[in-house]
Amino acid sequence: MDINVIKGDKTTVELSGRLDTAAVEEFDKELATVVAENNNIVFDCSELEYISSSGLRAILTIHKQLQAKGGELALCNLQPTVKSVFDLTGFTMMMKIL
Repeated sequence: MDINVIKGDKTTVELSGRLDTAAVEEFDKELATVVAENNNIVFDCSELEYISSSGLRAILTIHKQLQAKGGELALCNLQPTVKSVFDLTGFTMMMKIL
């Protein structure tokens, strides 16, 4: 999994590859500072090929952390296979999808 952070009014985090059990620990470490320093984050998922339940849990945790401090997490450019996972789990109703 590759993560690229682009800072601006809303910080954009480009995700590519697979957000699975093997990648979640690295994902959590890299995003901890980003979440601590920003209230509004957009995950660009145009290159995200796969997400597991561990990846969903990590994204939900970030969503809750941002909400707790009055911020927002948004997702954009979801690939059809990844979007179907978000739809099936109800995440598309909980989170902002651009």
